[in-house]
Amino acid sequence: KDQVAYSANVVPSADNTYSLGASGNEWAVGHFETVNGTLGTAAQPNITSVGTLTSLNVSGQMTFSSSVVFSQNSTTTSGTVTLDFDAYQNHFLTLNGNLVLANPSKENVGQAGVIAFKQDGTGSRTLSLGTDWETVQGGGYTLTTTAGATDIIPYYVVGTDRILLGQIQKALG
Repeated sequence: KDQVAYSANVVPSADNTYSLGASGNEWAVGHFETVNGTLGTAAQPNITSVGTLTSLNVSGQMTFSSSVVFSQNSTTTSGTVTLDFDAYQNHFLTLNGNLVLANPSKENVGQAGVIAFKQDGTGSRTLSLGTDWETVQGGGYTLTTTAGATDIIPYYVVGTDRILLGQIQKALG
């Protein structure tokens, strides 16, 4: 689909950029499946919706007038699991067996979020970590073992194959 549908205010330029109109214009809805080149705004009009973008790079400050909600992976799991950092910011894992967090392959430098671990009705589930996960003082974590208990661990990706885990917050709820 190498098409751009546009009104008089959207003008594809010879240098492969697209202008979204003058400052007095406000876009109610726009949909861009693929943008080849640069998506720019003339005099910064308000864009209230652009459909689904697979990637957006902004080289300036972004201000949001309402909350920003990241997608969450919610699943019941055990065994060896690789979290998909490309698709999800936050993870809520209900443990129905012992868990090994394998090294992710799609982490994004600068990404941060939380991983919540909930014990199922049996409890006593354990957590082991792959080598990319770095814990406070390198000691790993022992989860709360009470049935139904939830622990939360914040994370921050500082580099490829390097994810810093913050202090565990135990037995919430």
